Amino acid sequence: MSKKHDSKAIRALQGRPGAEYDQETFLHLLSIEQARAERANQRVRLLLATLEPVPGKPVEIPPSTAVKLFEALRVLLRDTDFMGWYRQSYVAGAVLSSTANGADYETSALIEQRVRDGLRKHLPAKTAGSLRARVTQHGPRRIVKR
Repeated sequence: MSKKHDSKAIRALQGRPGAEYDQETFLHLLSIEQARAERANQRVRLLLATLEPVPGKPVEIPPSTAVKLFEALRVLLRDTDFMGWYRQSYVAGAVLSSTANGADYETSALIEQRVRDGLRKHLPAKTAGSLRARVTQHGPRRIVKR
């Protein structure tokens, strides 16, 4: 294991419980989950939340709103899904752990709807009105024999 890889893993594990990770740590945790999911022939799901007063044009998430957003997400998601919160002014996200039967698009749509509905209940009306939450799926990569 390289020193650079080591320091990312250590930083990820030393984060205070419930704290958001920076983008570098988030991408490191995502790569770990992608490798795990690939070995299990499963998909990786990401939850991404943005504030979009005008659809398709995200605005910066103020720190006070981010606190409320993450508090609400912690209530709505499983403990195992917390491994990857990150916030870079415009996007809040989480890596959602895979289920044993694999993730399908219907399941993602249901998660998306449940999270959206839950966030609207926990956030101020003005914020909730411009919130966009979506779940994206990735992988698994298939090895093609030649």
